[in-house]
Order: sequence, then structure tokens, then C-alpha cells
Amino acid sequence: MEAVTADILTWEEIKKRHPDEWVVLGNPVFEGTQVLKGVVISHHPDKRVASIEGGERRVDFKTFTLTFTGQHKPVRRIGILRTLPKIP
Repeated sequence: MEAVTADILTWEEIKKRHPDEWVVLGNPVFEGTQVLKGVVISHHPDKRVASIEGGERRVDFKTFTLTFTGQHKPVRRIGILRTLPKIP
């Protein structure tokens, strides 16, 4: 685990330092639903790892959020189609 720095970074700086990773931000600043800046508490390509590490370190922050710095890949869902019975 890396040590947490208290540097407040802009969203652009966060994306540049941690491309295509999940980041937990302490004391984030939002505009609507968009993150503007925050302190990086943890980061990892795996969402679960970033979340667990961030959970251990977030005690020094009033608020926190988990967000992804890259483009979300579309989720492919494959389902089984079946015929529904007709209602009389």
C-alpha cells in the first residue's frame, strides 16, 4: 500500500496520474455529478482492491467517493429468450 498524500488534485491530474484505474477520493468536490478535484486515497485497476484499500484509509476524510478514470466498456449481456404463455 502506498502512503496517502494530502495533495488536492484536479480531475485532469488524477486521470493523468492514474489512467484507466478506480480511484477513491477523499473530500471530493463535485459540480453536479462530475468530480472536479479531491485527494487520492487509493487507486487500482481492480474496483474491489481500490475500494478495500480506500476503506482502510478514509478515516481522515469527511466524505469520499469511488470513481473510474477511464472510459467504461459497454457491458454485454446474453440472455436466454423464452416464449411467455398467452394470457386468456
